[in-house]
Amino acid sequence: MNLAQLRALRAVDEAGSVTGAADLLGVTQSAVSHALTSLETELGIRLVVRDRAGCRLTDAGRRALPHAAAALRHVARLAEETAAASGAVRGRLRIGTLPSAARVLAPLVRAFGDLHPDVETILLEGTDDEVGAWLAAGVVDLGVVTTPAGAVAVPLAEDVFVAVLHSAHPLAEEAKISLDDLADDPFLISDGGCEAQICRLHRERDVPYRPVHRVREMATLLALVREDIGVSLVPSLALPERPDGIAKVPLAPTAPRTLHLAAHDRPGPAARAFLRAVRRGAAGG
Repeated sequence: MNLAQLRALRAVDEAGSVTGAADLLGVTQSAVSHALTSLETELGIRLVVRDRAGCRLTDAGRRALPHAAAALRHVARLAEETAAASGAVRGRLRIGTLPSAARVLAPLVRAFGDLHPDVETILLEGTDDEVGAWLAAGVVDLGVVTTPAGAVAVPLAEDVFVAVLHSAHPLAEEAKISLDDLADDPFLISDGGCEAQICRLHRERDVPYRPVHRVREMATLLALVREDIGVSLVPSLALPERPDGIAKVPLAPTAPRTLHLAAHDRPGPAARAFLRAVRRGAAGG
């Protein structure tokens, strides 16, 4: 068994095809196919099913994948830790994040990259639950979450939920509104990040949660609000300063949220360096 076989298995799962896996790894399709076939032969069981839609892992492949991923992480960590012994920070840093945290995270990533050019930083966007699960499974090294999911957590930013309404909505000029004020309006939700918190907020304030339209992207949600199709709650950090055709109105009482940067109990050198940067308030070693 070798690393090329394990990388091929992981890449096929991520890409969903041999072609995509080859692109991810920077090798030929035949190299990926050979690695998978030799791994299946060595283990004596089929790991991948190929069909018109591409490739998918069998049950055995699914069972093997976490162990393959763990082995690859350990090998990468070995290289990173030995480099760190000489004071160098290099390798790959995977950060899972909520889409609404981009405004906070982007300048940190840029400055960190300037300081540590040998670190490849990869961002994966997901919901709070998805990022927490990725962190627990070791898919990411760090995770931006509202509920700290790792053994190490550093406060990253304070934010609040605000109501977003069409600019001609009767409540658009109010200084503050309650969630109950929106109870009769069609409610829109983006399930790409903060739905669990918004649902919980409705429950805590005894307001029925009945979304009439569900979208994935924040841009789509704002387009619907701009067309006066409904109203919504969104994190303030996810909004432009002056969204065209949209009024953003604070809630009363305030609906705060804290973004945390969470890590495993034993983060690698690149993750440790990034955590140090956040603790210092700027991305510096």
